[in-house]
Amino acid sequence: MARQIAVSFENEVIKIVYASLRRGNLIIKKTLVLRDEEFDEFLKKEKARHFTIVCDFKSFYQDILLLPPVKGRFFKNIVEAEIRRKAPEFKDCSFFYVILGERIHEGRKMHETFVFAVNNHDLSRIIDRFDKYGKKISAIYPAAFTIAQLVSFSYGITDEPILCVAESESSKILLLMKDGKLYFMRAAQSFESGLHDIDVQSINMTVNYCRQTLRLTPSQAILIGTACSKYETTMNLLLPVLCMKPPSNIIAPRETITDFIIPMSAMLNIKGMEDGNLLPESYRSICRQKTILAYYTALFLILSVIGMVYLKMKLSETADMKRKITSLRAEMRGMEPIRIGYENKKKELDKVMPLINFMNAMNSSPDIQKALVALSSIKELHGKGVNIGSIDINPEGNMVRIKLKGSVAAANFTAMQQAYQNLVKAIKKAEGMEIVSDKIDIKDKGFQIELKYR
Repeated sequence: MARQIAVSFENEVIKIVYASLRRGNLIIKKTLVLRDEEFDEFLKKEKARHFTIVCDFKSFYQDILLLPPVKGRFFKNIVEAEIRRKAPEFKDCSFFYVILGERIHEGRKMHETFVFAVNNHDLSRIIDRFDKYGKKISAIYPAAFTIAQLVSFSYGITDEPILCVAESESSKILLLMKDGKLYFMRAAQSFESGLHDIDVQSINMTVNYCRQTLRLTPSQAILIGTACSKYETTMNLLLPVLCMKPPSNIIAPRETITDFIIPMSAMLNIKGMEDGNLLPESYRSICRQKTILAYYTALFLILSVIGMVYLKMKLSETADMKRKITSLRAEMRGMEPIRIGYENKKKELDKVMPLINFMNAMNSSPDIQKALVALSSIKELHGKGVNIGSIDINPEGNMVRIKLKGSVAAANFTAMQQAYQNLVKAIKKAEGMEIVSDKIDIKDKGFQIELKYR
């Protein structure tokens, strides 16, 4: 449920509405009426930070302009330049515009555009009051714009011009609409709440202006809020009169809706409402920067907390490691006598180690006789066609290196190769024998085999 607070500046009176938007219904929680001099104290005490503002501006610029049909931001730039050209006093202003339709002007197609502008100086005075107490403004709407949106929302879009009349304390807001769009707005001074003869005169004058200047004749007058509930006049309006029914999605007593219809009209989630937001671009930019800064600050704080938790875990692990190291050092100090005893024994062992090595070398000397016996057991050494020319035996550590040289007598190469391969296989099968290398010369039929015997 989205909580909202709308503030309506209506001359010297300020109306405040607290509401919540739920499932398309605006549920009114509380309303206040303050004098202008009481408003700063209200802002000082109010805990909420976000506000929607509606203002019945007394100084503004409005016109219907014929502009070339360009697209995107270029059109907005053209509107701004045209406002400055036609109204130099609104050089620094915020504005909104509504494209009413197309018209052929001097042979060219042009956009007929309604524009409404307010000096940024007037807006700054409102913004500064809120900024002084750390409050943020979500939007600033002209009262006439929010009323027009409310009428379109309640009655739909009609192609017949209509004149809407609403009350803003000591003035009446008059606005001309057609196809759901604003064509003209006016604030007429009024001295009493409700509709009286002086107000009827203002309305009739506005109707004549619309007919003569704008070439639009309103089909009816829609009275809004107290302009309808306090209808006390002896004069006749030039138009049929219709009282606007309170929107069905505003949940509040009828009297409350009647008295606070202007701030309520700014709180409804109506499509196109943001188009009339007059917040200066400089203020929006500052708000965006503050929002980004707040997000980054929150992210930094989150990362800082995560870092502190991680650091605490690591400090705990470091403390555990220090305790283990201290324990190991204590154990090592207890093992010092054992280490000293081990070093003494090692020194004694080092003294007799040469003798031990000598005895081990004597006992591990290879047995040449066993090597000769192993060779003699290989039948192929004495087989038919194999002649051993020489046998070299050399001891190397715990093994014997044997080199056999000889020749193979055979009728052909195939028989020679077969006899030699049988010899090699037999040697490999002999226990303790390992062939290091072997080769045979085909020309002289001589061979050489190098063995290891362990």
